[in-house]
Amino acid sequence: MRNRLAAALALPLSALALAGCGLPGPETYEVDERTVEVDAGDEFPLSLPAGPSTGENWYVADPRPDRDVVRLQGQDEEYEGDDGNVGGGGTQSFTFRAVEPGTTKIKLLYCRLGRCNAGFGDPAPSPSPSESPFPVASGSPGEHDREYFVYTVTVR
Repeated sequence: MRNRLAAALALPLSALALAGCGLPGPETYEVDERTVEVDAGDEFPLSLPAGPSTGENWYVADPRPDRDVVRLQGQDEEYEGDDGNVGGGGTQSFTFRAVEPGTTKIKLLYCRLGRCNAGFGDPAPSPSPSESPFPVASGSPGEHDREYFVYTVTVR
């Protein structure tokens, strides 16, 4: 009886103990936080406002980040509201894993209202020869139809 009670209490008590340790999840970096500092082995998401249902999407653009420093682990999108209704806002996120100490840049392309003719998860489109290069954004998304957001990532 005593062993059963100890086993039954072990899991809830260890969860409570870990909750008290303050073990944080990965810090999420948003569009206004363009400097990222993480430890090797950490995963970190870049979370960006988007409206994928209306053609607003983000893409990892060339030049790609140094794979010896960070690697893309996945991407996801979330809709605000019910069932991803057309016209609703949301977020798009890219999760990276810090591999080795060093510094690299992650260049994300923001495309508004379907201007890039690519879907969620597709490779980033490139400007056509007749277009001037997309601008590097200094503010929030939406100042231009297409713009780059550059994150500087330092892995310790």
